[in-house]
Amino acid sequence: MKELRKLPPTLSASIADALKELEIYGAALQDPQVRYVGNGIREVRVTSLEGLGRAFYFFMQGRRIYVVHILHKKTAKTPLQDLELALQRMKNIKKDEYERLR
Repeated sequence: MKELRKLPPTLSASIADALKELEIYGAALQDPQVRYVGNGIREVRVTSLEGLGRAFYFFMQGRRIYVVHILHKKTAKTPLQDLELALQRMKNIKKDEYERLR
């Protein structure tokens, strides 16, 4: 994912490691590693020497995981436009999957 490559190296590595854990453990991961943010979107939360990172994802068709947005978090509260982007990407993926299966 392009967003991951744009992050500082240690933050990118921390998010990649967290996503590998998500792939292995799926919905079994709980706070503090992951948090439900609403509307079907969850976030992987990481901390590195270079700051905080978030990867927004959702589950579809059981254990299938879609990562829809990754960011370097620079404020206490996640900017609304980042949450809206993740939600819009999720809606687009679900729409495409629905149309593909029709």
